[in-house]
Amino acid sequence: MEYLTKTSNFISRLCQFIGGVSLIIIVLTTMTDVVARYVFKLTGGEFGFTVKGSVEIVSYFMLFALLAAFVAFVERSQIIVDVFTQKMPRSVKGYMMGVFMLGFFAIGIVFSWGLYESAVDAIEYGKVTQDLGVSMMPIYAFSALLSLLLAIRSLIESINIFKTGEFFDAEETGA
Repeated sequence: MEYLTKTSNFISRLCQFIGGVSLIIIVLTTMTDVVARYVFKLTGGEFGFTVKGSVEIVSYFMLFALLAAFVAFVERSQIIVDVFTQKMPRSVKGYMMGVFMLGFFAIGIVFSWGLYESAVDAIEYGKVTQDLGVSMMPIYAFSALLSLLLAIRSLIESINIFKTGEFFDAEETGA
């Protein structure tokens, strides 16, 4: 059981790092693009540097950031509606949370498989991004990996909930 908890925590920290790096890349790309466009405007077109494919860079790294954040904080991802759950015993809420985690496990498997197939198709048919012309395979493959990590972490958290009855409860923490 302790091994599963350590594995889950490691995956969470790894995905927090991936999400953080993705957000930094998004901010730096956006800032560079805005500054370059402003300099272009100020020089009347003399200085023609722009960030090619900045919209693609931001959108793909946003995908990575969102997937990584979902994996990192999957145990906190349930929106608990006080009206429905405030009178429920903690054990029932725990059981529901375990079932939700199994649902996220299934979603992670479906996403991972679909993205894996997309990565294979990208190799087979030579799919590339529209602006940068970069192969879509690594984008799909990395997204598939993050989705697989979602499935693994959700399954581990579900097992932990069913075995121990312990789960993150926003109502108790006031979060």
